[in-house]
Amino acid sequence: MIVKPHPRRANPYVYDEQPIVVKVPHLNGDSLRQSVARGVDLLGGLDRTMAPGDRVLIKPNFNCEYALPLSTDLAFLAATIEWLQDYGCQVVVGEMSGRAAGPTSRVIQMLGVEKALARYGVSFLNFEEDEWVELEVKGEYWDSIHVPRSIYEAEKRIYLANMRCHSTGRYTAALKLGVGWISAADREILHEDRENVGRKIPEINAGWQPDLVLVDGRRSTVAWHGRGDYVYPNVIMASGDMVAIDGEAVRMLKTYPAENRLDIPVEEIEQLAGAVKLGLGSLNAMVMEAPANLHTEQPGIDARELGAKGSKAG
Repeated sequence: MIVKPHPRRANPYVYDEQPIVVKVPHLNGDSLRQSVARGVDLLGGLDRTMAPGDRVLIKPNFNCEYALPLSTDLAFLAATIEWLQDYGCQVVVGEMSGRAAGPTSRVIQMLGVEKALARYGVSFLNFEEDEWVELEVKGEYWDSIHVPRSIYEAEKRIYLANMRCHSTGRYTAALKLGVGWISAADREILHEDRENVGRKIPEINAGWQPDLVLVDGRRSTVAWHGRGDYVYPNVIMASGDMVAIDGEAVRMLKTYPAENRLDIPVEEIEQLAGAVKLGLGSLNAMVMEAPANLHTEQPGIDARELGAKGSKAG
């Protein structure tokens, strides 16, 4: 049976019809949980997309067994889980690792994922062991893709993305998280033509949209292959729009001089251009930058009263 894409919902995190991207500085001594909560509060609050009792599937990036920015940092995942559980959400985590590093069971064992989740009573969904359903796409590059039933049928979805350069996609952040839910056979199709990987990725995201996207931009890499020396943007980002938050991630990565594939305008990067064309989001965003460290100097302050500075993306 072929399933249809879910109807797209309006992004509740907008200002003057533009998607909002919040950037929270995260510096030495700051609390990850407070940074996550602060970012979402500045967006407008979790209650715009969630209600106590909702079942939330968190989709991290456990592509391989290596540290941030190659994989989701477990402290960042734990901070998000704690924050959601305190709100009253029921949380599960689901992922499938990359072709070179898998199987997924090996990667999550190397990272210590299940031990970390056990502290919160959270289960891990190994998409490799899930039931696969065929999702109609009818795009330029895909007629359909095969996805795990658990993420297709999820009540609510939160993406935890990293940000770094990438050899074939130019960069990786929220949109490329979708590679973690397509089947092994579809991944072969994705990579069979390296020049079109960035063009194929947006269509993977056509089946549903996240309710919230969080990007851990504390540490990154800007070499063309996505490895090598670290750079430190020292930021946590939040948005309801995958395209807007990816666009801001790319703009930050471009501020670090390096030989990579980000040497073209943001709007021409294949992942972003294709996602805009499909109506997955907008690059015309309102970027809100929170002041640094106020949440540690003034405990209990309401993040919506911080007076974050807003600017147009671009």
